[in-house]
Amino acid sequence: MIVDSKQQMLNDRDIVLTAAKETGVNRSDADVMNMLTIEFSLPNTWKMRNGNTIFVVHKSKEPGYGYFRALNADIAKNYLENSRVFAQAAYEAGFNFLVTQFEDSNILNIFKAISRDPIREDMGYAVQRTNTGGYQVTLQLGTPRK
Repeated sequence: MIVDSKQQMLNDRDIVLTAAKETGVNRSDADVMNMLTIEFSLPNTWKMRNGNTIFVVHKSKEPGYGYFRALNADIAKNYLENSRVFAQAAYEAGFNFLVTQFEDSNILNIFKAISRDPIREDMGYAVQRTNTGGYQVTLQLGTPRK
């Protein structure tokens, strides 16, 4: 269940299972948790939590690039703020560009809102449609560093 993190902070397990249910993952709770445990143990994985959202980034071989996803169990307003905090932290952690894929077109609103009031100069994003009808977003977090 989506929970306002300003009212109640969920534990990591509840965030993960809520996110799985909200995005239509058709697996048992045990399978979801086992798969995430494996994912978190992969080398070059960076993760952070803000509010009731967990962000997982897999660093690419190319420095400054990564692939990410958000596991969200927070209300929309907080999800936007959590995403802003994540973008700031990811840039500070050395990422210049991050790529994500998703199916829900409502998630595009987060990128649109952040682009209207970017965290820093040279921040922006590009959207592409995937072959499966979903979306791929490439997010530039700021001025690229070498």
